[in-house]
Amino acid sequence: MEEVDWDEVDDDDIEESSWERLEGLSEMFPSFMCSFAGVAVDWASWGASSGFWLASNALWIGATSSLILFLPYIIEKERSDMEKSQVAQQRQMLLGPAAAVQAAKPPQPSLQH
Repeated sequence: MEEVDWDEVDDDDIEESSWERLEGLSEMFPSFMCSFAGVAVDWASWGASSGFWLASNALWIGATSSLILFLPYIIEKERSDMEKSQVAQQRQMLLGPAAAVQAAKPPQPSLQH
């Protein structure tokens, strides 16, 4: 097999993989810079995964706490509104539509002294 003189080959004719290009770049920088870049990538990866874990746990705690705090109030309010609606409906059936309208009005303060 014939040995190729790489200085004579045009740069556009050389096909390199991405890995070969990265390896060539790593030879260009000192070893401490490469190790620093590796450590920086490791810390960034750890920070991103820890941030995601923290955000997901905070979301879970917030969602469950709000359910525990507000769901009983919402259920009770709905039950109370339904009960008021049923009472108004029964009053309308028994006394006619005028009684339901009268019951919905707030009481008027008396003007007597």
